[in-house]
Amino acid sequence: MPLLPRSIALTSGPVDGFAAFQRLVVNDSALFARLENTSTTDAFVDLAVELGASRGLAFGADDVRTSLQAARRAWIERNVA
Repeated sequence: MPLLPRSIALTSGPVDGFAAFQRLVVNDSALFARLENTSTTDAFVDLAVELGASRGLAFGADDVRTSLQAARRAWIERNVA
C-alpha cells in the first residue's frame, strides 16, 4: 500500500490547517506526486509539514500521522474485511 493512497481520508474537525492542506494535495497533482514519491513514513510526514508551512498552513507531524493511520485503517477495512 502506498504511503499516500488516492483515496486520502480528508480530516473534518478542528485541524483546519491540515484539512486545507489535504484539499490542496487532492487537487494538485504535482504536490500529490511529491508526497507520493517519499520513501518512508518519516520522510512523508516531514515533507507534508514543510509543504504545508510553506503555504502558510499550520499543522504538525501528529496531525499527519493520525490521518495516515485513519487512511490505512479504512483501506484495511475495505480490502481485508
